[in-house]
Amino acid sequence: MPQALKSILRAFAGLAILAIGLGIMNALISMKPEPSVVERPVAPRAVRSAVVNPGDCTPQTPVEGRVEALYRMDIISETTGDLILGGKEFREGIEFAKGEVMLQLNATEARNALTAQRSQFLQLLSTSLADLRADFPGNWSAWDGFLNAMEVDVRLPELPAFLSQREELFVANRGILSLFHSIRSAEERLDKYTIVAPFDGVVMAAAVRPGGLVRAGQLAGVLVGRGAYEVKTAVHARYLTTIAVGDAVAFVDENNQPVANGAVHRVAGNVDAATQSASVYCRVQPADGKSTLLRDGRFLTGTIASAPIAAGVNVPLNLVLEDGWIYAVEAEQLKKVTVDVVFESRSDAIVLGLDSGTVLLTEAVASAFDGMPVQTRAE
Repeated sequence: MPQALKSILRAFAGLAILAIGLGIMNALISMKPEPSVVERPVAPRAVRSAVVNPGDCTPQTPVEGRVEALYRMDIISETTGDLILGGKEFREGIEFAKGEVMLQLNATEARNALTAQRSQFLQLLSTSLADLRADFPGNWSAWDGFLNAMEVDVRLPELPAFLSQREELFVANRGILSLFHSIRSAEERLDKYTIVAPFDGVVMAAAVRPGGLVRAGQLAGVLVGRGAYEVKTAVHARYLTTIAVGDAVAFVDENNQPVANGAVHRVAGNVDAATQSASVYCRVQPADGKSTLLRDGRFLTGTIASAPIAAGVNVPLNLVLEDGWIYAVEAEQLKKVTVDVVFESRSDAIVLGLDSGTVLLTEAVASAFDGMPVQTRAE
């Protein structure tokens, strides 16, 4: 037998023996019984829970903004004159009470000119008094009393009432009426040399100094009111359904200490297209004992307390699922419960739809699922 044929026969014999061995091994393996699979019991997860009782819940809208004085005035002089030395100086930080003189300009020249006008008026009226007595005897006593009451260094009294149009035309033709009103105008202008505080306030900026020249139209300074302030804050549009004029507001400082209390005064009628927020203006006053802390320009944070929502429950915001579910505990298992979220703040939410006595999960549980076994710990 040729050597090549012998080699081929040996190869086939080896493959046959290998195939027979594999078949016997598979048969022996299939005869071995399959071990039973025993599921390990899942240990209940310890969670915190609380029994809820729906009731009135007050929405607390977070707000922040800068304090602005309700009364603020740019002090602009309407006359020209030197600022007189003496008295309380007009400088930054100086407080003035309502009606107190803030700036007194030198009005000597204007006062002398006004005295000369009154003297001229007295002379004109004296020369016309005889004609008034002859033509209008019924009203002569009034004109005589007016003349006797006049003083050249005192504001003019009111003119006597005219008893007829003829009398009024007579006085106008003599130039008495026009000169009287010119003097009244000069008296009003003389008063403008003295600038008084229109409200209680403090000088925030001063652009003039005692002894310096103050020109008409010049900005002399800025007066900021004390005691009445306003905070303008931007509120997201989703909060506008609960915020109303008159809602109470409380502001605190960076240390969470109360600084101001007040109420919502007005709400803007539009929503900013870019930020989807509306401006809310709050009128505030200093909290008890904190009058020195509430100042114009200070930044504060606070909350607006709106009208209570009936049959609501306050829950942490992180417990409300995106699709409007929340986990309750029933028979030692988690159960998804549908709720109606009516208000959301930065950390809490007010929900409706929970029955009294419902055991609610009060902490976030990783990998929670419906039907998860739990062991509750009451808070």
